[in-house]
Amino acid sequence: MPIILPLLLAASSVSAVPCADGNWIFHSGETALFHFGVRSSEKGLEASWERPQHFESDEESVTKVRGPIVRRVARSARPVGGDLELTFDDPEPNSEPDVFRVHCEKDGTLTASYAAFRTDPLHLVRAPATKPILGPWDAARAYPTVTSRPTNAEMTAIFEADQKDRMTPSIDWAVVGAADRKRKARTQELLDSGALHSGDDFYHAAFLFQHGDGPNDYLKAHLLATIAAARGKPQAVWIAAATLDRYLQSIGKPQVLGTQFMVPNAGKTTQDPYDRTLISDALRQALHVPPLAEQEKQRQGYDDEAAAEAKVANDNHDAASKPASTE
Repeated sequence: MPIILPLLLAASSVSAVPCADGNWIFHSGETALFHFGVRSSEKGLEASWERPQHFESDEESVTKVRGPIVRRVARSARPVGGDLELTFDDPEPNSEPDVFRVHCEKDGTLTASYAAFRTDPLHLVRAPATKPILGPWDAARAYPTVTSRPTNAEMTAIFEADQKDRMTPSIDWAVVGAADRKRKARTQELLDSGALHSGDDFYHAAFLFQHGDGPNDYLKAHLLATIAAARGKPQAVWIAAATLDRYLQSIGKPQVLGTQFMVPNAGKTTQDPYDRTLISDALRQALHVPPLAEQEKQRQGYDDEAAAEAKVANDNHDAASKPASTE
């Protein structure tokens, strides 16, 4: 059975969650996908859900939307902690009922969550008194279920502090390293508490763990970057690639994309160990990574820059070592 999205609605009494009474719509962009109605009656509250006959969900979007509009009635509801717990029968043979949790927000909207999954809830807005028109929908289109997520201000501040420390002219890595460990620990607390939601949040967190201390941090950074890209942060594609390379090298394996440049003591800049054959330049381009030829120019540029700096230092040393003129 495809995952059914967080839906709505019914209650054992009007007083349970009175703000739920009325008509509610879930929109994805300009398209109305679901209509929920809650009405007071002699039996208490009667609730209905109108929806496309068929759709699927990956918890980020609704896909394969097709068929006529169908209507279901909630067969049971009970108040739970100020919310409504709702049960809808699935007409498919041998299917389990779908259970939803509906919550009234302070701004007068509703959120509806599918109880079996920790996913972002649908945001429902009150519909006009006239019956809204659902659709039209396209079976080939994906309809996002979450159009916006709040960005955590503290996570943004942690990221900005991380970047600022790396932009100072003379970096004291002992000081920055201690600050990195504190920032990483706080970022982990934000992750564990579910305080991070947006693509920006996970993008920022990925950088914090990329600046971590070993394979587990780099692997976590890679996963966080993947989430950021999935949540609409295209810049996260590069950091996902870079953290994969860093993770591979940290466990003694060659990098495969070429994002990591190292300078051994008194040596030339190198990307090795580096498996240059596993990934094509076309795939590198898709991951926002330069092709091999550009990487070699970048590597040579680092050596040229280091050589120029060394020459300036030697010239200054020679000038300081000359005896003072007796003229």
